[in-house]
Amino acid sequence: MLVKAFLLTWVFLLSLEAAPAWRETKSFILKKDEMARIVIKSISPKLERVLFWRWTLYTDKKLVVHEKFDRVVGQHILDLDGHQAFRKRLLGAVKSEQDVPYALVVFKKFDDVNKTAQFDFFLIDRENRVEADYAIKEAKK
Repeated sequence: MLVKAFLLTWVFLLSLEAAPAWRETKSFILKKDEMARIVIKSISPKLERVLFWRWTLYTDKKLVVHEKFDRVVGQHILDLDGHQAFRKRLLGAVKSEQDVPYALVVFKKFDDVNKTAQFDFFLIDRENRVEADYAIKEAKK
C-alpha cells in the first residue's frame, strides 16, 4: 500500500513538471462561419498580430476549421475521436524552443441542437513574452 501511494505521488509530481505552462485559457462557442478573433501583443519588440479561426462544416464527428495568423492561412480537420487541436507558434525562439510562446486551440464538443462548436484556447508562454486581447467573436464579412 505504501509503495503504491509513493508511486502515485511520484507520477503526479512528474506530471506537474512536464505539464505545459498554461498562462491563460478561454472558451469560445461559435456558430458556423462565426469568427473567433484574438489580438496577440508581443512585449518586445512591440508588435500586434491577430489570430482568427472559424468552422465551416461538421460531419461524422469531424469539424473543418479555417485559421489565419499573420496573413498565413490554414485549414484543419479536427476530430472528436482523434486529432482535436491545432497549434500556432506566436513568436520565434530566443534561447531555445522551450521558450517559444504558442496558442493551442482545442475542439471540445459540438452541440447538434444549437449547431455550435465549443473551443478552448490555451496560451502557453513560459517567458511572458506575449499578451492576448480577446475580441471574442465577429460575423464573417
